[in-house]
Amino acid sequence: MRKRFREFSPLHLGGLVFLFLSLLVLLLSRWVYTIERSNEILLVKEEASKVQNLLAISLANSVSSTELLAFLVEKDLIESDFESLSRKVLSQNPTLDALQLVEAETIIKTYPLEGNEAVIGFNIFEDKIHRQAAEKAIERKKLYFEGPFELRQGGMGMVGRLPLFKEGLFWGFAAVIIRLETLRKSLQLEPDGQSQNYIYQLAKIDGEAAYPLFDFDQEPDFETGVVHKAFFEEGDWYLFVKLMYPTYLRNTFLFSVFGLVFAGMMGLFVYQKTIEPVKLKKLVAEKIKEQQNLNQVLEKKAHDLALSNQELEQFAYVASHDLQEPLRMISGFINLLGRRYGEQLDAKGLQYIHFAVDGANRMKQIILDLLTYSRVGRGAEEVSSIHLESILKEVLHLYRKQIQARKAEIVYQDLNEVKGERYLLVQLFQNLVGNALKYSKKDASPTIEIKMDSRENEWLVSVADNGIGIDKSYHDKIFLIFNRLHSNSAYEGTGIGLAIVKKTVEHMGGRIWLTSEIGLGTTFYFTLPK
Repeated sequence: MRKRFREFSPLHLGGLVFLFLSLLVLLLSRWVYTIERSNEILLVKEEASKVQNLLAISLANSVSSTELLAFLVEKDLIESDFESLSRKVLSQNPTLDALQLVEAETIIKTYPLEGNEAVIGFNIFEDKIHRQAAEKAIERKKLYFEGPFELRQGGMGMVGRLPLFKEGLFWGFAAVIIRLETLRKSLQLEPDGQSQNYIYQLAKIDGEAAYPLFDFDQEPDFETGVVHKAFFEEGDWYLFVKLMYPTYLRNTFLFSVFGLVFAGMMGLFVYQKTIEPVKLKKLVAEKIKEQQNLNQVLEKKAHDLALSNQELEQFAYVASHDLQEPLRMISGFINLLGRRYGEQLDAKGLQYIHFAVDGANRMKQIILDLLTYSRVGRGAEEVSSIHLESILKEVLHLYRKQIQARKAEIVYQDLNEVKGERYLLVQLFQNLVGNALKYSKKDASPTIEIKMDSRENEWLVSVADNGIGIDKSYHDKIFLIFNRLHSNSAYEGTGIGLAIVKKTVEHMGGRIWLTSEIGLGTTFYFTLPK
């Protein structure tokens, strides 16, 4: 094994580091892609909800207006009150243009009459399309919109018809007319259907086909990009809202490029560090050949060579420590860029600098956590009998400031002695208690309860909290390395802590699992052999 490691070339080591970091960058890029796209989808949904609310108001006005007309029909007040009631309804509902009464199949009343005289006496069932829309309203027994189409009184608009029944028999329809221009203005849409960041359209669904209601200059593709659509059954409409300039692909690309450049720098750094022992070996070989008669010098060189081989066995550990230095260099130079050229950069540029510094700091923390993860199971400390209460007191001392700040209550009882490595046990409880404090609810003081129960051949230890809880679908995933449930802006971390906990417990011959409910808290259970 040592011979193979000795023959592993610096180029291979540098290549492996580059490959590992590149894979890590690709994984993180996928995470960045998912987060960025989710944020932009949320923005589109919020914008769509504004237009949905405006359309819902217009539809609510239509429903209430037709129901008032239905009341007139039911009480036989058409002749006396139709005009006065319609005048009052339209004055209070600027989203409507006209009201109509259709007795059986014929339009008998309209308000305002001026400009709409052409529709009086029109039989809506004579036209196939009008007939189909009217029959659909009768079938649904509620308000249904037809159109848009060319109105008989001129212009493009839509007619919403509410079927009326008198004494159980079909009487006719109460109808509202909304011109397309009125609808566009009520939805606060510009004449071109665009705002600074979004594109809008309202489409009519006819079977499997769909056609736009508004005749905007451009017809964008609502099947691709960041799009949200909402359905309105009152007219079989789909409201489409699309983000004009999504940035998630660009941000993901920039992250990937910077990450791969960083991976290349790390690979080159490892190569440069590992090439030095190789050069030393060549120099030793040359000296041995030149000074064959100097046995003493030869023995010294051989001894130095043996020490070099031992150092190579710990190279990965040392190299990981050295990775932190270029991270500090990157973070320092980026901070210098921000201080020197900050006044020349826009908000986006300053944000990119912040992202780069934050990324370097997080990469440093990832390296430190990976070192901790790799040290588990090396057996650097002897196994001995340790009282868990002393371990817990040491951990609580480390977190004393957080405990005081959050007014946390720590409860524990009946903690016995176990056999293990003290460092690993401290690390185990430090992660579990730290997580319980970190993921506590903002409006309640944390309560953490540690228990220890005896079983036939093992101890069962539980650490319970009253925090935010973990969804059941993630119970098996949270122990995987780099698997995080929250964004770094919400809760800081690298996603390695619980992986360290699992590896520590399994190294000591135990098992670990959890139970949790969202909003009620989480309990981690693990066993330790007696």
